[in-house]
Amino acid sequence: MKTAVEIRGTQFWINGKPTYEGRAFEGKPVEGLLFNSRMAQAIFDDENPKTRTLWAYPDTGEWNAQRNTDEFCAALPAYRRHGLLGVTVGLQGGGSIYSPDVYDQYICSAYEPDGAFRPAYFERLRQVLEAADQCGMVVIVNYFYWKQAARLESSKIIEQVAERVSGWLLASGYRNILVDVVNEAGVGKGLDPLLTPERVDRLVEIVQNTKRDGRRLWVGASSGGCDALPSGRWAELEDLSMPHGNFCTPDQLSEKLRKLKASPAYRARPRPVLINEDTIFVENLDAAFAEGCSWGFYCQGYGSDYQDRFNWKAKPREKEYSELSGYQTLPVNWGINTGMKRAFFDRVAEITGACPDK
Repeated sequence: MKTAVEIRGTQFWINGKPTYEGRAFEGKPVEGLLFNSRMAQAIFDDENPKTRTLWAYPDTGEWNAQRNTDEFCAALPAYRRHGLLGVTVGLQGGGSIYSPDVYDQYICSAYEPDGAFRPAYFERLRQVLEAADQCGMVVIVNYFYWKQAARLESSKIIEQVAERVSGWLLASGYRNILVDVVNEAGVGKGLDPLLTPERVDRLVEIVQNTKRDGRRLWVGASSGGCDALPSGRWAELEDLSMPHGNFCTPDQLSEKLRKLKASPAYRARPRPVLINEDTIFVENLDAAFAEGCSWGFYCQGYGSDYQDRFNWKAKPREKEYSELSGYQTLPVNWGINTGMKRAFFDRVAEITGACPDK
């Protein structure tokens, strides 16, 4: 294993040194930050034969989960050359098409309803951890996505899954892991109480209490866009804060981050603030950077009925593999193959002093 992440105060460190060691940009410190991108679908598959055909690659006419992961892993060195240090990967994926006839039917989960593991997902996750480890990158592993977590049979099963996944990650030996135990706690309908702001602290606590040879994982739960922030015991326990910036203008995002840092729980124990989902807009990246916070790219892709500050409904999914936009609408071209993607990676390279052409 080559890459070990840790948290020291408000900074991320890798292999005993702060990230981007000694780097400043336009008078602001870059050291200790973790620029990242939401790549929730990197180990995606669909267990429903009626919907999996929707994700077919345009060049083959078929969906292939292993191809998806292979191509993602092959793209990691290019991301790293641009200065990117983190990717968020979901054990229950993320939304691709949100219309009910699809969103209510597709099945992407590393767990059966009774909590049993689906081994292929974990093999793909192991492949991602290894590829990222070799590149010196961190994987932010998301355990639960509300739409798929609704298929789990009970709160008890959710608790057991949280403990068993944590044990699996520790046993894997990889140390390039941060945990986002619940994606956007409180977002969704008919949520199990454990996925709400009032009870998500229980899952954070389970991850923290799961240990192997005295070691545990660094963990938080991401909060939603707009003005959503961690609260109560959740805010008191988490090792890092992961607010999302969806729907926020740069000024709104700045205000949100200042509010987080002014909260009693944060002031009592300052920690890294890592946005691991926002938008395509680099001005939001700049706003987060100005507040000393890490920022995460979220590029949905055309062909999805999703709209934040950008209308992804404006065009259909591209018909050529080389032109596929985004990193979330399936199928995904994991390359830096569009102007939106290049704008993000180029800005990260500029801020971090990376030299992508070397």
